[in-house]
Amino acid sequence: MHSVVGTLLNINGKTKDGVNARLDMLEMGIRQQLAPRADGKQTYLPPACYTLSKNERKSFYECLRGIKVPQGYCLNLKSLVCMKDLKIIGLKSHDCHMLVQ
Repeated sequence: MHSVVGTLLNINGKTKDGVNARLDMLEMGIRQQLAPRADGKQTYLPPACYTLSKNERKSFYECLRGIKVPQGYCLNLKSLVCMKDLKIIGLKSHDCHMLVQ
C-alpha cells in the first residue's frame, strides 16, 4: 500500500514510477509519451496521468486534515499531514490501507 500512495502522491523514495519503470515501458512498446528525457546531466520524467499536480496534492492533504474517523480505526491523520512541505509523516501500512479503501 505504501507504494500505491507513494506513487500517486509522487513521494520521493516511495514511488515505484522511476526511470527504470519508464524504460521498461519503452521496451514493451507502451506509453511512449512517458519516456524519460535526458537534459544534460539530469533526466526528466514527464508526469503520468495518475500523478497529482501540486494543487491537487494540496487539496488532497487539506481533505486528509479534515477527515474524522471512528476511534481506533486509524491514526489521527491530521497530526501526520505537513501542509508546509506537502508531506505525510509517519504513515503506517494500516493507514495506507485505509487511504486506499
